[in-house]
Amino acid sequence: MKRQRRNEYTRIRADTGQHHRILAAGLLLGVLAFVPISVRLYNLMVTNYDYYANLALRNQTRTTQVTPDRGLIYDRNMNILACNQSVENVYLDPHELKQSRADLQAIAVKLGTLLDLDPEWICEQGEDTTKRYKQIAARIDEQTASQIRDYINENEISGIHLEPNAKRYYPYGTLASQVIGFTNASNTGSEGIEASYNSFLEGNPGKVITTKGNNEMDMPFSYEKYVSSGQGCSVILTLDTTVQACLEKQMENAIARYDVQNGAFGIVMSVKTGEILAMATMGNYDPNDYAKILDKENALQLEQMRLSYLMHPENSQSYIDGKKSYQDALTQARLKQWRNRCISDGYEPGSTFKVLTMAAALDCGAIDLETRFHCSGAEQIPGRSQRLHCWRSTGHGAEQTPQALQNSCNLAFAHIALKLGGERFYDYISRFGVLEKTGVDLAGESKGVFFDKALVTDTDKWGTASLTSGSFGQTFKITPLQLLRAISSVVNGGTLMEPYIVSEVIDAQGTTVLKQEPTAVRRVISEETSKTMCELIASVVTEGTAKNASVAGFSIGGKTGTSEKIDVFDENGQRVQDKIVSFVGIAPMEDPEYIVLVALDTPSRKTGIYISGGVMAAPTVGAVMADILPYLGVAHNYTQEDAAGRLVVVEDLSGLSADQAQKLLKQQGLSWEMVGSGETVKGQIPAAGQSVSGNSQVLLYLDEVPENRMTEVPDFVGMTRQQASDAAGSLGLYILVAGNPDTSANVTVTAQSVPAKSQTQVGTTIRLEFADTQTKD
Repeated sequence: MKRQRRNEYTRIRADTGQHHRILAAGLLLGVLAFVPISVRLYNLMVTNYDYYANLALRNQTRTTQVTPDRGLIYDRNMNILACNQSVENVYLDPHELKQSRADLQAIAVKLGTLLDLDPEWICEQGEDTTKRYKQIAARIDEQTASQIRDYINENEISGIHLEPNAKRYYPYGTLASQVIGFTNASNTGSEGIEASYNSFLEGNPGKVITTKGNNEMDMPFSYEKYVSSGQGCSVILTLDTTVQACLEKQMENAIARYDVQNGAFGIVMSVKTGEILAMATMGNYDPNDYAKILDKENALQLEQMRLSYLMHPENSQSYIDGKKSYQDALTQARLKQWRNRCISDGYEPGSTFKVLTMAAALDCGAIDLETRFHCSGAEQIPGRSQRLHCWRSTGHGAEQTPQALQNSCNLAFAHIALKLGGERFYDYISRFGVLEKTGVDLAGESKGVFFDKALVTDTDKWGTASLTSGSFGQTFKITPLQLLRAISSVVNGGTLMEPYIVSEVIDAQGTTVLKQEPTAVRRVISEETSKTMCELIASVVTEGTAKNASVAGFSIGGKTGTSEKIDVFDENGQRVQDKIVSFVGIAPMEDPEYIVLVALDTPSRKTGIYISGGVMAAPTVGAVMADILPYLGVAHNYTQEDAAGRLVVVEDLSGLSADQAQKLLKQQGLSWEMVGSGETVKGQIPAAGQSVSGNSQVLLYLDEVPENRMTEVPDFVGMTRQQASDAAGSLGLYILVAGNPDTSANVTVTAQSVPAKSQTQVGTTIRLEFADTQTKD
């Protein structure tokens, strides 16, 4: 009995122990099972809390970016060059359209017509319920937006939405387009100032945060948070729209007159401060429609390419190849018209560079004003494999330093360079900033291509050839702005300045954020050398190859240049005969303030006009100077020789006695002729308010008022001064002489302000531009 109870007790204990072991094992397994879950929860709730919290927030909220107002761009006189225009984006809400049972087909047809879109594509967007909002058009104008709004209201349509936006607008169109640049579809600056100062102009975007449910649907209980955008800063340029317009106008006239094939470029700058008042590349583009090719000939060629590939089956190789060629050509055409050649493209400066060579030689004492040279037209200089030719094949004969510059004599400058030597030549070139970028505050600046120092210092190899050719601006390339900065240092007292085009950046409250001041880089030549060079540069216009740049009442100086494109070849591998003609003008020479460069790329030989900087670029710069100097406040200083180019406004002489009228005319520097025997002036030719040249004669009618008569304007082009004067006088017309003041047979009319064969009133003054068309350099 006792033994039986003991066995039962032992069995019960064994069962209990086994039960406990099973329970413990289960508990252990349960704990082990929860470990990964705990680790996962810890990972989700602690370690990666921020990540998953942000992910949840993104899934539950919708963030709409609010585009900030971009800052404005002003010229120096606070004229607006770039601003913002109100536009709207068009969205469809597929869910709303479906719920309201809108006639999507009719909507697509109407919107397709207003927005110039494919109705079928609009239908696809409206049926796509995977998204709450589908944008179908961006930045439409207010007129189109108003038509869409009227359509919505008239038909009580739900599901079409318009959202306010802003688009960049350029009030002056093509003016200074390469300088200002444009913004792309994202409202980000892509070229010019818009790109260079984008970080200031773009501002800080705002946002609207709202809750959302499935398929971007709004939730019934939601919140909205608004973060306001920060308006961009505005940029004030040194550019002057009036000066810019004058520069572009005269460049356009020159392109038309000389049939220039590859456009032109030009700059107007302050020699003392480095402020850029105008900078232009022709042909240009309209930043309001920056993708459009403005050059009509180029646009026509592109359209022909497009139509050509469209004639082939869409998937054919001819179609694919033709389309690619068209797209490549279109891209290149756009890049070309956007390019600012004044800072991005190097070119051979030609004889304009002689200013720097002479300044260096005078400054270091390699030559003086009495150094003698002899030009026979060609010379074999030791160290050169080829004979060196001067532009004047018959030679200039005996010359001294002033005549070398006035005549732009290549042989004289080759010898000046040899006297200067390779070491000093290269040292001065470096100091003039030719080997470095100018530092102008515009994107895309190049520094040109100049030969290594060894090429002008190692006379055993190519040193002599490079040194002599380099002295008159050949065998290397620099940018137009590099040249202008260097020559400015020659005439401003000898200091190299850093050019700049932005004077100030201001925030939305008008507080100055950035202020630019004139920056002197280094002294290049002495003040004495600078003064001497000013006298020599002025003599190039009064006595040398640049007489065509003369402007009555102003002392103009400058240097002509004609350079060949030695690295450009035609389809047959032959070097082209194309030339770039240029002129750098400075005024007023008694105290230089402004410098102007104009270069014309490839004037046509078909015009019959001799291709040279003196014939084509010099009168263009002269015309720019005549336009801008009075505007910029430079006072006229007429000499006796300037009478034919001095403009006088005729007073109203009616009712005055003959003696009073004569006295007033004499004070104005005008002569007179009496018609009739009365004592009181009844009428006059020219009429009161008309402008005439300073040596003109006024007809005073003492008996009766002269009748108004019309006459046909003759074609003055090609006439000498005397011939033009006689032709005008016989018809009762007056002429105002502009350009070359010489009266020699070589100086003839190249342009007239009133078209030939048009009708004009007797007594009208016609501005005639005179130029020596035989000037070679």
